[in-house]
Formats: sequence, C-alpha cells, structure tokens
Amino acid sequence: MENLDKFNKIICDTLNIGDTNSIKDEMGPDEIKDWDSLAHVELITALGDEFGVNFDVVDISRMYTIGDIKKILKKYGVEI
Repeated sequence: MENLDKFNKIICDTLNIGDTNSIKDEMGPDEIKDWDSLAHVELITALGDEFGVNFDVVDISRMYTIGDIKKILKKYGVEI
C-alpha cells in the first residue's frame, strides 16, 4: 500500500470521513466536524505508529489542516 493510501485510510478512519476522494489539503477542524482534540490525539498516534514517527510537540500543535500534516510528515522523511 502506498503512503498516500495509508495516510488517507488513517484520516478517514480517525475523522469519520466516508470517502477518500472528499479529502482536501485545505480541510481542517472547521470543515471536518469530527476533528476535535481527542481525534487529533488519535490521528497523531495512528500516523506515528504507521510511519514510525515521533512528532515534536510544536509540530503537533501546527497541524491545522490535512496539508499541514502532509508537510510535517515530509519533514520527518515521509513522502505522501
């Protein structure tokens, strides 16, 4: 499975998004109703486990949108 597929599955499963085609980089908690603080923690944990990343606290706090998460993963060497 490609990294993008893995990433999209985690996003869909954690944030209760039914269709991967509806995921847009500019989407954040304002657009995704299930993206609350608990879901954010679950998202960070799932992404860290899947891609072997230990996120810095500053990076976690800067994950405002799907696109931000992709950029931060890239910083850790994960290409999405």
